[in-house]
This record gives sequence, C-alpha cells and structure tokens, in this order.
Amino acid sequence: MSPSSRVSPVVSNDCTVVRFSTADYAPRERFAAWREVYGRTLQRLDIEPLVVRQFHAAATLLRMPGLALMAGRRSASVYHRRREFIDHDDVGFTCGLTSNYQAHQFGRTLEMGRGQAIVLTGAEPAFLRVPKLGRYINLRVPVQCLSPLIADLDAAYGRPIPAESSALQLLTRYVGILQEAGTFAVPELRRRAVVHIHDLIALAIGATRDGAETAKNRGARAARLRAIKEDIAAWLDQPDLSVATIAVHHRIKPRWIQRLFESEGTTFTEYVLVQRLARAHRLLTDPLQCNQKICTMALDIGFGDLSYFNRVFRRRYGMTPSELRAAARSANWPTPNPGSQPITKASDGAGRGVVR
Repeated sequence: MSPSSRVSPVVSNDCTVVRFSTADYAPRERFAAWREVYGRTLQRLDIEPLVVRQFHAAATLLRMPGLALMAGRRSASVYHRRREFIDHDDVGFTCGLTSNYQAHQFGRTLEMGRGQAIVLTGAEPAFLRVPKLGRYINLRVPVQCLSPLIADLDAAYGRPIPAESSALQLLTRYVGILQEAGTFAVPELRRRAVVHIHDLIALAIGATRDGAETAKNRGARAARLRAIKEDIAAWLDQPDLSVATIAVHHRIKPRWIQRLFESEGTTFTEYVLVQRLARAHRLLTDPLQCNQKICTMALDIGFGDLSYFNRVFRRRYGMTPSELRAAARSANWPTPNPGSQPITKASDGAGRGVVR
C-alpha cells in the first residue's frame, strides 16, 4: 500500500479537507510518507529531514475559493519549493507558532523568531528550515484577493512580520477559533471567514488607507468579537468578569467592546448573563450533575448571589432552577422558551452576580 493511499480527502461543496498524520504509519515509514504525501503530492515541495528517528508530523489542509490553509505540527526538516514545482503565484503567509525557523527567498535568508510570520511569493523558489518540532500555520491566498488592499504587495515578499503585531496575533487566533468551531464546514460562514482572513493578512502586511479602513471594519471587527466571546466562555466562572477585564486583555478601550456587542443588538452585560444562564441550563439537565447543589453550581458559573440567579433564570426560562432539575429528572420536563421574556440589565447595587 502506498503512503498516499491512506489519505482520503473530504470534499464538501467547494471546500476540500485533508488530514494527515505520520502516526498512521510505522516509525520507519513516517518521514517517507510525510515527504511523499504532504510534500510532493499535496504541497509540491521537496522535504529533507533534520531528524529521522522519532519523526512526527500532522497537518490539516483546507482548500477553498480564495484560500488554502495548512496547520499542524512538524519535526525538524527543510522544505524546498524548487523551480520545477512552481505552479502558482499565490501569496504565501507562514507563521511558526511555537519555534524559531529560517526562511529563504530572493537570495536572502531570514532568521525568524517564534510567533513571527513571513510573506513569500509562490512564483519564485523558496525554502523554510524548521530546526525542531513545532506548530505552524501556512496560508495561501491568490494575489488578486490581496492586491486591492495593499499598495505594493511585491515589496512585502521576504519581509518578516513581528510577533508583536496585533493584526498577526488576531489572525492566528482567529484561524484557530474557526478551525475549532468547524466554521469552514458551513458554506456561508466559510465565505465570510475567507474575506475576514484576507483583511487580517492585509492589516498584518500593511494595508492602504482605504484598505485598512475596510479591513478594520470588516475582518478585524469580526475576528475581535469572536475572540472576545471565546474569552468570555473561558472566564464565565469568574465573578469579576467585566468589560474592563476583557479590554485590558485585548489592549483596546472598553467602549470599543461595548460597540461590538451593540452592533449585534445586545450589550456586553446581557451577553455574559445569557451565556451564564445557558451554561446553568445545560448543567441542570445533565444527569452527571444531578447531585451537585444548585447554589454551588451558581457560584461555579460566576453568580455571586443565589436569589439573583434564581430570579434571572426564571425570567429567562419560565421556571426556577430547581423546577427545571425536577422536570429533567422526571423525563417529562417541558421545553422552555428562552425568548419568552427578555432579560433586562440588572444590578444588585453590590456587584453580586452582576457583570458590569
């Protein structure tokens, strides 16, 4: 059986997904499989190993109109795009997320630090030298998708983008969030995400004045809101979670965060409250949580006041937490209508159970 016979692309509408891991091969076959399948077949690259023993690599590749995305982990090796392999002039955007690497094109070799990105053209030979196992993201975008947003795209080739770039940080996080959420599997969401990624790449490289305005109000705005919502989900159990806390973490003004939520017809406070109540609903109807005290559950979700929790929960779901748990236990509980009564801004004057 050839190495490539073990890889089966998944095609959904106009998106092709390929997942590959050397863990599917015997240790002695792993590098050869990576070189043949990932390198020569999928990426048109020649790969030279820097380590052969304990070689490991895994990647997910997505191809769709306007974007090819490769993300994964790889052991130490050198990736050559030789002239005979060149079959496109797309813009390549590579970021080593967890390790240093070297990038070479146009006769220049750059020492890239962890978290830095490099812009390369697919129309010329290049190589990347990865000295140790690390995570990476490669993005490939047609020139015509980026050229309207960037004044001199040719000048960007071979130029590093610092790890401190806020646009680069937002881009790499946004790509990770989209992958984790399965956004690329939904056609309409996928098309929007591709445009947002174009915007973030343009901002990271250096967009024109008009291009930057468009990108900030479109891709950067969407990516920032998505990242903030991820942080809210991760920190729901913190009673002192606030717009100020999120603003400090993202290094932006609290008012800007408030405007992001207002654009969706809600507020930061209301969004956090709804997420906490939704988590409470899931826990109360989970048989594995049936012995947990409701007061403990409320505290673990971030509510500091049980009476406040009971009140807003009933307003949201039309029943108290204890009534919902009893109904779930009887297996004859009614389906609540979470939109039956709107939740208004609430404050108990002491900040207990209230996100400000």
